[in-house]
Amino acid sequence: VDVYKRQLLYNVKGLAFGYHRDKIVLNDVDFSVRSSEFVALIGPNGAGKSTLLKLLAGLHKPIFGKIEFFDKPLNEYTHRALARDVAYLPQEDEIHFPFTVSEVVMLGRWPHSGGAFFDSPSDREAVRDAMERLGISQWADRRVTELSGGERARVMLAKALATRPKCLLLDEPVSEMDLKFRTDSYRLIRELANNGISVVVVAHDIGSVARWSDRMVLMAEGKIIADGPSEEVLDVKILGDAYKTGVKVIGDGIDLAVFASDNAEDLR
Repeated sequence: VDVYKRQLLYNVKGLAFGYHRDKIVLNDVDFSVRSSEFVALIGPNGAGKSTLLKLLAGLHKPIFGKIEFFDKPLNEYTHRALARDVAYLPQEDEIHFPFTVSEVVMLGRWPHSGGAFFDSPSDREAVRDAMERLGISQWADRRVTELSGGERARVMLAKALATRPKCLLLDEPVSEMDLKFRTDSYRLIRELANNGISVVVVAHDIGSVARWSDRMVLMAEGKIIADGPSEEVLDVKILGDAYKTGVKVIGDGIDLAVFASDNAEDLR
C-alpha cells in the first residue's frame, strides 16, 4: 500500500521553535506522519531532531506554525488525552528509584488509569504483552537499577509499548543495545508499524534504521534537508552537505553502512 495514501496522523506546517527567541532551533519545518508508517529522523547533532520529537509529544509549544494530530490542533488535547494515543520515549529516560521491571512497564499505563490507584485486568494484560514482545518477562521482579544500560533500554521501550498508543515517538531507543537486541528491537518496531502503530524514531545508526523504515527524514541546522525513501535520502552528496563531511554509503541490497571522513577523497 502506498504510504502516502494512508490516514494522516500528524500534519506539521511552517513550524518554528527556539528555546530562546534569539536562538531558533527549528525553522519553517513541514512534516507529516501517516498511519502504519515507520519514519526515521536522521541528521547531525544539534539538527533539531529531538526538539521536533518533543514538539510532537506536546512538551513544547511552537513559536510559529501548526501541529495537527488527527486533524485537530495539538494544543487542544489535554496532556493525558494525548498520552493515551502518543507514547514518547526520550533519549535519557532514567529510573533512579529501585522499582521492579514490571512496575516500570506498568507506568506506561498511567494515561489510561483515570486517576485509579490500582491496576485493571487490561493494564496487566498490556504489561504482560509488552514484556513478552521485548523478551523481558523473566526480569519482571528484578530491580531496574540493577540492569545494564541496554537492558534498561528494553524495559523503557516496553513501558512505551504498554501504553498501546497509536503513535510511538522514540529518541534513540536502541543506542545502548548490543547488535542482537538492536536488530530485534528494530524488527519489533517494524512489526508494530505493520500492525497499525505509527513510529517516529530519532536514530544515528543510519545504516541500521534504513533497512526497517518506510521514510527517512534528514535534518540539519533546524531544517528538513531531504524526506523520502532511504535510497533517495542516503545520497552521498545530500548526506555530505548535511553532516559537512565526506560520506560513502555501502550496501549489499539489504543492509547499509555509512562512513564519514573529513577528506572526501578518502571515500571515493
